[in-house]
Amino acid sequence: MRIVYLFFGLICLGCSTGVDSVEESTELNGEILMEKHCYSCHNTQGTDNMLAPPMSRVRDHYMDETTPRSEFISAIVDWVENPVDSLSRMHGAKRKFGLMPKQIFDHDELVAIAEHLYDSETGLASCSH
Repeated sequence: MRIVYLFFGLICLGCSTGVDSVEESTELNGEILMEKHCYSCHNTQGTDNMLAPPMSRVRDHYMDETTPRSEFISAIVDWVENPVDSLSRMHGAKRKFGLMPKQIFDHDELVAIAEHLYDSETGLASCSH
């Protein structure tokens, strides 16, 4: 009987280890997090359905060819954690959609989203999420 419990315990331990590592790898996947947290408002399905500017436009307003990655990430994270008028870089979007409401996000997830946004050169404008 002890062998059965030992066998069952090892199976459960192995399963939970595998699940944890899968969850950990997807938790900080910026692309998945962006789809989960951002695209409900920052979609690209056309102007009739837009609640906020598409992520590609956000990216364009926060960086150019000389913007350091760390500066971009910091600016995006700072904005999302504290969306106040003085930090806004998208004045036209603010007039059209209003100031982004304050959201509560995990800081590390925001960093992963900002990293993905910085590193992504394609797919943002054509994403239909």
